[in-house]
Amino acid sequence: MLDLFPSHKKRFEIDMAPLIDVVFLLLIFFMLTFAIQGQGLAISLPEGEETQKVDKDIIVKIDRNSNILLNDKPIELDSLGSALGEELSTRSDKLVVIDSAPKVKYNLFAQVLDVSREAGAENFSIIK
Repeated sequence: MLDLFPSHKKRFEIDMAPLIDVVFLLLIFFMLTFAIQGQGLAISLPEGEETQKVDKDIIVKIDRNSNILLNDKPIELDSLGSALGEELSTRSDKLVVIDSAPKVKYNLFAQVLDVSREAGAENFSIIK
């Protein structure tokens, strides 16, 4: 029999080819990047010699109450120069880290910077 009124309904089918391609690419990626135990080179490293002692940074801290701390120990501005001079005399880098609270008076900050420079500091790292 002849169908005079064919239905124009289209049936949608999911195309599986792109999905299979993506799955295979992921499978290959994970196979290539997966680390297997025992994989690698056996290396015998030479015995090392004593390393040089790494000095901690010299930190001058100015808190919000205008107190000065040298390596977390309270110190007066008058004795800061001599203490910094002793610390800097044994170091080669001559670096002083100045950590000041946000609302410290600029005058105090400038005085600490000047005293540090007079004590022998050549490089500064400023934290504000």
